[in-house]
Amino acid sequence: MGKSRKLFEEVSEHSSSTHRLSKENVLVEEKHWLRFWLWTLLVSLISLILVGGWTRLTDSGLSIVEWKPITGMIPPLNAERWIIEFEKYKSIPEFELVNFAITMQEFKFIYWWEWGHRQLARFIGVVWFVGLLVLWLKNKIPERWIFYLFGIGLLGALQAFLGWWMVSSGLDGQVVDVFSYRLAIHLTMAFIILTLIFWAILFHSENSVKIFESRRYRNKSSVNVLAGLGVLCYTQLALGALVAGIDAGRGYNDWPLMNGNWIPDDLFDYVPFITNFFENPGLVQFNHRMTAYLLFVAVCLVWWSNRKSPYTKIRVASNYLMVIVVAQMLLGIFTVLYSAPLSLASIHQFTAILFILAYVNLFFKTYYPVNQEINS
Repeated sequence: MGKSRKLFEEVSEHSSSTHRLSKENVLVEEKHWLRFWLWTLLVSLISLILVGGWTRLTDSGLSIVEWKPITGMIPPLNAERWIIEFEKYKSIPEFELVNFAITMQEFKFIYWWEWGHRQLARFIGVVWFVGLLVLWLKNKIPERWIFYLFGIGLLGALQAFLGWWMVSSGLDGQVVDVFSYRLAIHLTMAFIILTLIFWAILFHSENSVKIFESRRYRNKSSVNVLAGLGVLCYTQLALGALVAGIDAGRGYNDWPLMNGNWIPDDLFDYVPFITNFFENPGLVQFNHRMTAYLLFVAVCLVWWSNRKSPYTKIRVASNYLMVIVVAQMLLGIFTVLYSAPLSLASIHQFTAILFILAYVNLFFKTYYPVNQEINS
């Protein structure tokens, strides 16, 4: 009797699970609105990351010295307001020590970059809130995903705070730029949010029942390898942000050597010792280069391992990742050789976005090997 009862419990549990999945599967045909909303968020966030990069590369990030989430939406509309904003900018170290000869027209240029960056962030917040509310009221979001999508918004709010936390570090008289480690945290959080949104897009582009069933074909060792690769990917992103934060890419402009040496002589010249990892251009760029080599080798090994995968989509996703990592490696080299000009540095950052999307796509295809053509 005990065994029979257990059997009935298992059947009941399976039926409940199937019923829940079937209920979610009803929404498959209607998920285009959910996907449209997610794609809008993704494209907007990619734009925000790129604009943030240009804002950093043009040294525009400290042009607005206050954080006013609501009233800050309104830019200076007359000459008097522009003078007030310019006087505020004159009170920070960046003006006093670097941009002391800046004109009003030049100030307006950097001001509009930072203002545009903040406006785009506000736009994304509105799109997230309105989209989530409307889709939820119209029952277009599977129950299990409501908290996930709400969490993305909470991370977005945290990201806004991190943005101001980063900017404020350049206003207090200690440095003429923002702290590089705060920039790295800010950028890494942006890529985490990007990852979560893209994962949701990939999931809701598939049939929920088939995704559930695909778990039986999952190769756990492959998933673990890709998880390790992911740690390396996001570490490299953070190191790249450190390079950008202290303009380390504009020094040591030879390759594969660094100022004629395989290992620079000044890697640990800063005191206290820990600051070398965030503020020493030699060590920061050296770490970025070494991690890039390691990441390149790791991607090559993953690609080599997946080239004989029975799943076509996994092989294709591996090829995409391999092509992008080669392109990113070459772009990184040329960016260093040409002292990180705005054009090359921007393309390098955009390719980093493509790399992360390609990695997430490969991880998803490996984690959920669903609807894949199998070659025998």
